[in-house]
Amino acid sequence: MRSRLKSVAVLALLLLACTAESPVPEPPSDPRHALARSIAIIRTATAAHPHVLKVLFYGQSISAPAWTNLAVERLSQMYPHVRFDVRNLAIGGFSATELERTTERDIESFYPDLIVFHAYGHHRAYERIIRAFRSKTAADVIVQTDHVVEPVEPLCDEGLHLTYSTPPGCTGHFWLKQRSWEQHMSGAVIPKLAKIYDLAIDPRRQQWDEYLRLRQLEPAALLDETVHPNAEGWRLASELFTRWFAGVVESSRGEASDRVRSHAPPPRGATRRYTFSGNRIEILAAGPLDGHVNAAVDGNKPSDVDGCWQNSRTSPPPGVPGWPALRQVTVASSYHRADTWTVRVAKVDTARNRFEFSLRSDVGGVDGTGHSDADFQSPSGRVTIASRDWVLDALALQARGAATGFEFGWTRALVCTDQPPITLDHGRVEQRYVVATGLDNRAHEAVITLSRDAPEVLEIRTYRPSLKE
Repeated sequence: MRSRLKSVAVLALLLLACTAESPVPEPPSDPRHALARSIAIIRTATAAHPHVLKVLFYGQSISAPAWTNLAVERLSQMYPHVRFDVRNLAIGGFSATELERTTERDIESFYPDLIVFHAYGHHRAYERIIRAFRSKTAADVIVQTDHVVEPVEPLCDEGLHLTYSTPPGCTGHFWLKQRSWEQHMSGAVIPKLAKIYDLAIDPRRQQWDEYLRLRQLEPAALLDETVHPNAEGWRLASELFTRWFAGVVESSRGEASDRVRSHAPPPRGATRRYTFSGNRIEILAAGPLDGHVNAAVDGNKPSDVDGCWQNSRTSPPPGVPGWPALRQVTVASSYHRADTWTVRVAKVDTARNRFEFSLRSDVGGVDGTGHSDADFQSPSGRVTIASRDWVLDALALQARGAATGFEFGWTRALVCTDQPPITLDHGRVEQRYVVATGLDNRAHEAVITLSRDAPEVLEIRTYRPSLKE
């Protein structure tokens, strides 16, 4: 009897859950914790000790410089002792599925302190991009919800409901789904991922909707003829972001992050050993360090570390300067040489929407030919190109007047050396010297020796992503 009563009680609870009319939203993740390191960089910067914050804007055309440049200009005014070292590597027209193929190279090449991300597309590809952020870098991450293109609808409590009626914002009977994909991503998927991966959510959609309601405007008032904002919309995007970000900074209670650690440098003319966990170690100095550093990680000199050799983005196809001709190209990690590759496209067959190409490297010469509709590996084994990574096709080549062929390429270089100096106030610079990067995310030992005439070294910094690959 007791067992039967328990079963009835469980069934009653299930029925109650299934007939609920409105969902209970998840509590928001705390952006102050997710942005702890970026906030600390900003709040501890002074005229005597200015700080650098490396910021990457990533995504599609909605992450355009039309608003990000305005936002960085405003943040620089608000925080005059912070040098915002910014890259905008967004690729217009690339969905999350396509960005998934470009993300790893882009984030590893810059290795930001802070990533600001927005993308449309498949939610699983979106999550894999987030996982790449978390496994390849130690960056703080802001994910942005969608701006308003159609009137915002209520959040649907998706799933099985033992009622025929369809609540606002839902489609279907009994099995309910959110009607708007943008609302599903912004209201359900992104908050869930933010809690799992410790992300800060920029509530752009909510604030944009409030702006429209207070002024009794339709969404089209802030849009051009597409989903893109017009000039007033871009201005609003910048304003909403900077106001929200500044509010998070000001409300911080000193939250801490342990993904990045600072270590005391060795004295000039001395050697020091460092044990650390992570995938990157670098030196911060007041001047160039090339020729003044002798370093090894796990017994290997930097030029013998696979991750110290990185590829550039491929150059663009004809007529599309913002796109790489290939989403991804793989060069064997064991190839530790500076090199430049050139791909020549020829024999464009528009009837079959394919083309042939040849590959040549400055070091090794001609390295094979292939077809755009088949995966390619060069005879040397150094270069691999997946057929799905071609951004262009034969019809596009013909339309852009390149049916007779064109060339594009990429380079490979040693990055474990001096980086371009970052200019600070009063003629000062921050010089970063990468000792090693792209390491396995585990325990390592580094040995660093500074020459007696080395510039002033400020700190040794190590980076530990929160996810293993």
